[in-house]
Amino acid sequence: MTAARAIVALLPFLAFAGCGSSEETSQSVPPPSPQPTVQQPQTKPDFETRTDTVAALHKAPRAGASSARREVQIRYMVQIGAFKDPTNASDVQTAARQRYHMPVVNDYHTTLSLYQIRIGFFETRGAADAFRERMRKEFPADYKDAWVVQLKR
Repeated sequence: MTAARAIVALLPFLAFAGCGSSEETSQSVPPPSPQPTVQQPQTKPDFETRTDTVAALHKAPRAGASSARREVQIRYMVQIGAFKDPTNASDVQTAARQRYHMPVVNDYHTTLSLYQIRIGFFETRGAADAFRERMRKEFPADYKDAWVVQLKR
């Protein structure tokens, strides 16, 4: 028998040699493990700004109402800083809010491009000055340049 005839005779056997029983082929092959996904870190804002608001309702006096009751008019605040960097402004605002448990306003002045941090709502300049002095005594390094500002009407 020649080599070519021997190969041709063995071909049917070789074709079936790689096949398994139906039991072996019915077993599931586990899927390849998924590639680990790389999660992009969530970007945190550079600063946090919260706004404190005060709602004031002005009611018209009723006829015959006592004029002895005085309306409260807030006219002064203590400005504790003005910053170009919003992160610095937010840090000062948060510290003042935690120290004094009072409304602290972060106003952005568009013309000057400054974040102005102000605390308190005072009826008189004297009350605002007294609070400013208290702040300077309690935290001299932080509030040495604080000043009283009059609110526009």
